[in-house]
Amino acid sequence: MSLTIKSRFADYLLAVLMLLALLNSAYFFLSVAKFGLVDWLVFNACSVAIIAYLICFTCFQISKKSLFLAIPLLPLYYYGTMGLFVMSWDAVNMIAQVTHILITLTLIRLLYVLLKQDGYASLGKGLLIGVLLFVPLIALILNYSQLHMEEFLHMLQKVQ
Repeated sequence: MSLTIKSRFADYLLAVLMLLALLNSAYFFLSVAKFGLVDWLVFNACSVAIIAYLICFTCFQISKKSLFLAIPLLPLYYYGTMGLFVMSWDAVNMIAQVTHILITLTLIRLLYVLLKQDGYASLGKGLLIGVLLFVPLIALILNYSQLHMEEFLHMLQKVQ
């Protein structure tokens, strides 16, 4: 898959912005709110989606196989795009919503690159791999977060 210099710049810019969003999230949850690593990844599952994207983006850069671009589509959509509609648009959640917008732009960019390059086979295979990997993980995250919601809310009240 050959991409133009402008296209590569857009891809790298999105990857850097996603990394910055991940670092911001890690700083808040791990340093400010004093959550553990598992609690951070569960209660801010966008971080899981960003980590999946960054790993797959790196694999794509090394192998040039577009299959890797399709693998993180499910968590990017589920945690990023759906987060735009689930979370409120108030001042408290504005940074999270900016991250959801960034994730959605990345999702759109990945779909554009795959469909423009006739990567239908890669898209299908990558989505299948993504479903097999991330549906059980999403179920695990949902279950854990429901079981520990009171602890999460208690920890957040300490921050405010």
